[in-house]
Amino acid sequence: MATFKAEVQNKRADGTYNIRIRVTHNRVVRRISTNLYATGDDLTKGLKIKNVRLIVQCEELIQKCREICNALGYEINALTTDELVEDLKMKLKGEGRFKLDFIQYMREKAKNMSEGTGQNYRTVANILERFSGNVDILDINYTFLKNFEAFIAKEPNQKLKNKKIPKGDCPSQNRYMSCVRAIHNQAKLEFNDEDRGIIRIPQSPFSRFKIKKEALSRKRALTVDQIQRIIDLPYSGKKRRDFAKDCFILSFALIGINSVDMYYAGKLAKGILKYNRRKTTTRRVDKAEMQVKAEGCLSYLMEKYQDDKRLFRFYKKYSNPSTFNIAINKGLKMMGEEIGVDDLEYYAARHSWATIARSAAVNIDKATVSEALNHANNTVTDIYIDKDWQVIWNANAAVLALFDWSAVGYDVL
Repeated sequence: MATFKAEVQNKRADGTYNIRIRVTHNRVVRRISTNLYATGDDLTKGLKIKNVRLIVQCEELIQKCREICNALGYEINALTTDELVEDLKMKLKGEGRFKLDFIQYMREKAKNMSEGTGQNYRTVANILERFSGNVDILDINYTFLKNFEAFIAKEPNQKLKNKKIPKGDCPSQNRYMSCVRAIHNQAKLEFNDEDRGIIRIPQSPFSRFKIKKEALSRKRALTVDQIQRIIDLPYSGKKRRDFAKDCFILSFALIGINSVDMYYAGKLAKGILKYNRRKTTTRRVDKAEMQVKAEGCLSYLMEKYQDDKRLFRFYKKYSNPSTFNIAINKGLKMMGEEIGVDDLEYYAARHSWATIARSAAVNIDKATVSEALNHANNTVTDIYIDKDWQVIWNANAAVLALFDWSAVGYDVL
């Protein structure tokens, strides 16, 4: 256990002595300067403090030091003397309550995430700011989380011209609250040091607050007949609608490739598109690697949108993947009306490929479908098995063989 003693040593130029607290811990001595000063009249000839007022003030400081050490408990033994002194200085200065701007911290962490994931966290930071103005991490408790959850459900949708979310239908609650939990846990890992007994963020609000399970999303998969109708649709002359049709077909035939991955896709290597799925590349040991064989049915579209640097020249028309995706989905709404599909979305291509591959018409096993969608492997066996891309390519070929690809007449972007 650390011991403390008030003392003075060297005389200052103005004739006073600074009173310091001597800290002895693990037989190592360090000293903490105080804001107390003594004159020669306050001291004995042996430089012991005799002024009663100063003695009382020193005892108060020493008592605070003891209380700080008592709060550390047994973990104090793991601290070096220098570490203990730094902790004492911080808390004696009134900095004992750790402060962290949670919103700013979330935004900083979002900078190191993939583009899509980072945008999700920036969205949550913006919602938190609208909800509370500013948030210190120590203010995040069970009550705060419950109120924020309710705020998410009631707040008008910022993207839909402030239309309110239908009652009982708030899929973003799960996603946004999960972001808060992830950043809160990350802050605890970064700023707490349990081995040294330093717990700056003691709260664990998510041990009590349970995030609601996300409701099953509406079915977005199209039937074989609906996909065929998209392939056969004649071009209308409406550039956005016609462009959306091509992108949908490209995604479907490339095993549901996301728009961001298609936007950045590099050149084919011997007919194979190799890329790392940006949505999960930072969370996967294998960097979410994906390899897709470009089947012959895509040759016309490949040529139509070819580029000298990337696989497609979409980046020359759209400044970023977000505007690219928005343009596709706007065009798909127009096309969906023609084939009788309400609110058709780009992601339906991915859902459709998986559903058709698993159907009786093709009968691809679920494990292969999962691999083809680039889902993470979770079994120990998967660690020892190298992925056979040919199995995935065969599955895609079987899916695409269900369709008639003879439709022609593509316009230029």
